[in-house]
Amino acid sequence: MSRRHSVVDAYSTVEGKIRDTMRELSALWDEVDMSEAMRLKRVDNAFTHITLLCDDMLSGEKEMIHNLKVSIREDMQNVKKMRLELEMEDFQRPAEIKDGSIALMRHLQSEVKSLETEFQTRHEDQRVLIEKICNLKKRLESDFEFEYEIHALFPVKAFEKYSASCSEMEELLKHRYHQIERLQTDISQWKSMAQNVADYIGGDDDLKNLLEKNIDSPEFVFSERLLDSLQSYHSELEPLYKHWLEDIEFRWTEKHQQLQELWEKCLVSEADRHYSPIFEPTKNSEQTLKRMEDECDRLEKKYEACRIVFELVDKWRAVWTEKLTIDEKRKQPNYYKTTNVLPDNKRERELLNQMPVLERKIDSAHRKYGNEHDGEQISIQGMAPLEYVRFVQEEHKRELKFELQLKKEEKTRMQSPTPTRTPRTQKRAMFRTPMSTAKMEPVAKKLNFDTDLPPCMSPATSEMISFITPTRRQAVGPKTSSPKDTQPSTSSSSRTTTPMSKRAMTPSSIASSTPSSAKKVLTRRNQFL
Repeated sequence: MSRRHSVVDAYSTVEGKIRDTMRELSALWDEVDMSEAMRLKRVDNAFTHITLLCDDMLSGEKEMIHNLKVSIREDMQNVKKMRLELEMEDFQRPAEIKDGSIALMRHLQSEVKSLETEFQTRHEDQRVLIEKICNLKKRLESDFEFEYEIHALFPVKAFEKYSASCSEMEELLKHRYHQIERLQTDISQWKSMAQNVADYIGGDDDLKNLLEKNIDSPEFVFSERLLDSLQSYHSELEPLYKHWLEDIEFRWTEKHQQLQELWEKCLVSEADRHYSPIFEPTKNSEQTLKRMEDECDRLEKKYEACRIVFELVDKWRAVWTEKLTIDEKRKQPNYYKTTNVLPDNKRERELLNQMPVLERKIDSAHRKYGNEHDGEQISIQGMAPLEYVRFVQEEHKRELKFELQLKKEEKTRMQSPTPTRTPRTQKRAMFRTPMSTAKMEPVAKKLNFDTDLPPCMSPATSEMISFITPTRRQAVGPKTSSPKDTQPSTSSSSRTTTPMSKRAMTPSSIASSTPSSAKKVLTRRNQFL
């Protein structure tokens, strides 16, 4: 009703405007005393303009209404078609919108815009899927065919089906890629390692072409026919490679054993032994075996030329090793209690006497070799033979010093604990008397065993300890005073003697107390050990 009132008001306004305009025109014409004919002509002209304006307006509105109906009809057809292709329900006009109205046109335009966005998205996804499938079909030489027209939008189920087929083709391509890559790699490695495989490949042009193809190229075709062909070649070449591998492993092991013996004979250091005992196909080859053979020949010539020096050094090493074995035996906790030490002592003296003799022979043989070979020197691990001997001895001394230092540090750590102390315990430790200290710490801990004394020396007397002199057993009876019924001793023996412990006994004290012990039979003297 409000719209009708506004239109009626507009009509009244236009009508009033025309009357007012005509009255003003008549007044103007009266001022100039215009004739009636001229007035009528001007009025007709004015009404002609008004009539044309109304006709134009009416024609324009009619055309607008026609276009509105055409647009509604076309949009309705597009909506129906796109909803059908997108597998959506039919369009339903909202109840509040009148049929053929401008609101319906605007609603249909909004619907068309929304459907076009969805349609473009689906169409783009379909285009990408089709391109991917066509590319996979070409690279796999597949006979895949589309069941639906590729220029029309696929149904949702068909799109899902083609997407699953595309994923399967991608997995198949990846699987064939890895298979062909492995086959090409194996055959190429066999060709570079085994000469019989290289000869076989050299006589087959098809196989050479297959090995030369780049599988990373986007134009490479991973066909089933090509994969079967490579697998067939792989099966034929594998026995040839295994035969070569068994042969070279046997030759390698045999040559390495020979080289190992020469290394030992020529005293080659571990750092200069560059060949592993096991043949590794990925690291070794026929050329490596050839270098090993050359190394064997070189070491054989070297050993034959320097045999005397090497044999003397080897004898010295055997003597040195035996001497170290005796030293290791003495480090056992119960060695002096459970072992007869005389054979070891005797053998050690023999070894110590042999070593200087061998060293002089080594030096003499080395000088003789230099005189006979125009000053050429023999090198053992980068040193002259006698220098090598001295180096081994010095290394052993450094190891002993290092072990001694570790023991000292361990002893210091064990004797210096860091427990939490109360003030009372700190006071007790601070005001400890010599007597209380003696009671708390045993004699063995007070003895200083860390002084630089010669081996087998007593810390108390600095005399050589005899390992064959029996220790005196302690006398049975009271340790303080003699029995009451005994006679008083003279002034020289008025002081009661307390038997010494085994730890405090020295060879000099034992000798002074038992002067006849040296006359005992040897086996009898060792019965207490």
